[in-house]
Amino acid sequence: MEDLVFTENGQVVTSSLEVARCFGKQHKHVLDTIDEKIQSAENPTCFNGMLSVGNYKDSRGRFQRMYLLNRDGFVFIAMGFTGKKADEFKLKYIEAFNKMEQQLKEQNLPMSLDEKIATIASGYGNMRQEIGDVKEKVEDLSERFGLPATNAAVLSHVRNGHIIHYLGGKDTKAYQKLSRKVFSEFGRDFKENFEVPRYDAIPLSQFDEALAYTKSWQPSFNTKEAIRKLNILG
Repeated sequence: MEDLVFTENGQVVTSSLEVARCFGKQHKHVLDTIDEKIQSAENPTCFNGMLSVGNYKDSRGRFQRMYLLNRDGFVFIAMGFTGKKADEFKLKYIEAFNKMEQQLKEQNLPMSLDEKIATIASGYGNMRQEIGDVKEKVEDLSERFGLPATNAAVLSHVRNGHIIHYLGGKDTKAYQKLSRKVFSEFGRDFKENFEVPRYDAIPLSQFDEALAYTKSWQPSFNTKEAIRKLNILG
């Protein structure tokens, strides 16, 4: 049961990979479910704190995308999983969350005044070094992990709008015949420019740069000519 959840930055979470395994679903389908809920939300920021994007290594050693979900994020996603077996796993997850959260509370019980004084006295000498270590770890994590879900949703929205506008709208012949090609061309250029496996795998520190790149991106000359000719004929 303990394997269902773990702690990340002092918060009890589970992963979309673990959810897929426990509920007998393909991981890509769980990712699609989460992506659709984020995309369809009127205010994607409502997912702040509920989930974030992370990476894991698959059996071939490749980095793949996953989501980290806290209790609220898990409950929201798991609401769509129905059936007796699914309900059993929901209860197990809730029990695991409760148990892990209780353990964290017990670890953070208030200390007596003497204990606080002793802790401060013994730790003061190492405080500067520890602060430096924490800062380095935070900076390292911000570079290693992909975009938070809300930032990824914003980037995806800007990308979609920019490409659809470039094609002349969804009702044009260019969109009907070339949209897949243009989206693929953007993805290739974006990944090559930022040296990432997916557009949402860029570090958060490069989010503004990625937005600017997306808004100014243009397809190749041949693709632009194909778009122009199709829309003239239409």
